[in-house]
Amino acid sequence: MFDFSDDASHREKCYTTIAQLPWVIDSNQIPRKKAPFSTIMNHPFVHTVEVILEDEVYAEVQTSLDEINKPRSARVFMSPSELLEHDFFNTYIKTGNVMMISEGRAGSDTMLTLNDGILRIELGKEVYERTGLTGKPIRSGGRKHAKDRFLVELNLRLPSMLHGKKGFDRIVWAFQNVLNRPMAWLFCDLVSFSVDQESPTPIEKQSPQWIDSGPKKTNLSRVSMPPLQGLVSSHMSEDDMQQKCGAFSEWIALVQLKSSRISADDEVDPYLSRYEVQVPGYEVCRTVNLVSLKWQGIISSKWILDLYACLLNGRKSSHGSRLSPSSSFSWFTLSALTLRTQAVDGRDGFTIATAPSIASQAPSDGNLSLSMSGDEETSLRDAPRYSSVTWEYVGATTIR
Repeated sequence: MFDFSDDASHREKCYTTIAQLPWVIDSNQIPRKKAPFSTIMNHPFVHTVEVILEDEVYAEVQTSLDEINKPRSARVFMSPSELLEHDFFNTYIKTGNVMMISEGRAGSDTMLTLNDGILRIELGKEVYERTGLTGKPIRSGGRKHAKDRFLVELNLRLPSMLHGKKGFDRIVWAFQNVLNRPMAWLFCDLVSFSVDQESPTPIEKQSPQWIDSGPKKTNLSRVSMPPLQGLVSSHMSEDDMQQKCGAFSEWIALVQLKSSRISADDEVDPYLSRYEVQVPGYEVCRTVNLVSLKWQGIISSKWILDLYACLLNGRKSSHGSRLSPSSSFSWFTLSALTLRTQAVDGRDGFTIATAPSIASQAPSDGNLSLSMSGDEETSLRDAPRYSSVTWEYVGATTIR
């Protein structure tokens, strides 16, 4: 109807991945190399997580969700050189594990991130030459062949990263003489989620402003929902699969926006909006009551992985968590938006739709081999198997 395309929209990408989840998942050994788990792990700096599910499903998993530690982060002001001070460096980087991101905008400002002991510094050419550190040129979204932005990556957990070592002292000098401006940081300790500490920690010296990210619950009544049965199939053409996945992704976005267009009682004039939940030629929509749970703060991928495993949990046994849904409609979606750390082709977030009836005749990723009784194995085989559709957003300009 209208042509809103521009140069920026042509750089935006959405990668869609369809996967079948394993029959059994051990909550202590969650797989991380296969989708959708790998997608979660590839997005470390998340600022918003939202889960959408039916109210009946929420009532079943509410107790398990309450048992998950709430993500806790802090806002602090400190200079980069304070990262290398003995107490902070040894507690949080050498022996501990923290996630930090500084103020600044990727592609234009000096910006630092710390994750898994690796410190990434993005800075302009002039500042880069003054630091004396070794880095590589990166794209900034400006002139294509101009080398005006550089990235320095430092693995602070290497044995050579110690005070008194020549290479480490060069980093200390650069932080004390060039990158010496105090900055605002978001700080998240991935090792300890305890609110009360028996002894003061090094971060307390920075007078942190603690942020407890509790879930914000929103009820959505009488929502018209498109059918999930056979959303994707091995017999479906690529165009049909793209159309159905795109339509469901659009519906999820409207649920997140709390749009009136998804209401079962919506009677908007088609002159104002032509959107319809019902896809012509497919099954009739259902009317459901939904619950939206939203967490905001700096949230680690490990916490999101635990949340996803909690939502997947069915009846528990000594073998792990069985993915045996109680009904064919026990579906949910998990969405995450990230803080941008790259100016070009940066990961902006993802949405994972999970249900036992999304994919029909999906290829199997292995046989079920467990040390359980015959009745348990038969029951598990007869239960519907969960599948997922993942949309990963890359290079978006208007996602936040």
